[in-house]
Amino acid sequence: MGKDISRIEANKNQFSSSVKELLSNEALTEFLKILETYKLKQVARNCSNFYHDSKEWIDYQRKETTAEHVYSSLKLADYFLYSEEEFSTLDRLKIYSLLMYHDDVEIETEDTCISQVEKRKSKNIEELHAVPILAAKYPKVIWKIFSDYDAEYRNNSTPEAKFVHAIDKLDALVHELQYPQDWGPKWFTQDNVIKWFQPSFEYSPTFMAYFRTILNFLEKNNYF
Repeated sequence: MGKDISRIEANKNQFSSSVKELLSNEALTEFLKILETYKLKQVARNCSNFYHDSKEWIDYQRKETTAEHVYSSLKLADYFLYSEEEFSTLDRLKIYSLLMYHDDVEIETEDTCISQVEKRKSKNIEELHAVPILAAKYPKVIWKIFSDYDAEYRNNSTPEAKFVHAIDKLDALVHELQYPQDWGPKWFTQDNVIKWFQPSFEYSPTFMAYFRTILNFLEKNNYF
């Protein structure tokens, strides 16, 4: 009993020290840098996102945010990681981390849609320039994590990075199944879908099978 009380008191003292440190101006300023990551919620993608706000009772027609894309990509990754044997040996934690950070740079550069062919020619250079600028605004405990995972994703040299590239592309296709008006003459033509998306799937028999199935679904249901 006495040992338990001593342990509780020690934990209380440790907690109090942590709170005092947090409440110091320097520590609080460092902690609040985390708000820089929240700006991903404000970066618009080209994909539609129509929904009903049950709090305000308003119907919204707007673009998906990059943060929403990251969220659905994490769910999509779990589907494949737990259902397809091809991906059973991949490092799940690394995949989650790659997905969490792969589009953070858009806080600085904004999203460049896959259909913006000319702008995408300079996309990588602009993002490489922006990575250290954004990292410097992050809390010190995560700036290197962000930089390292951004580099791994960008280099696309690991099995996990290849998987995440495929998930990134597949998420856009799956998301847009909800919005037939975004296909066909607008820009999501069959030729463009094959040209822009297929290269990310070709390394994997599983992803290619899903991609072909989606193409057949789109054609049969008059999306194009």
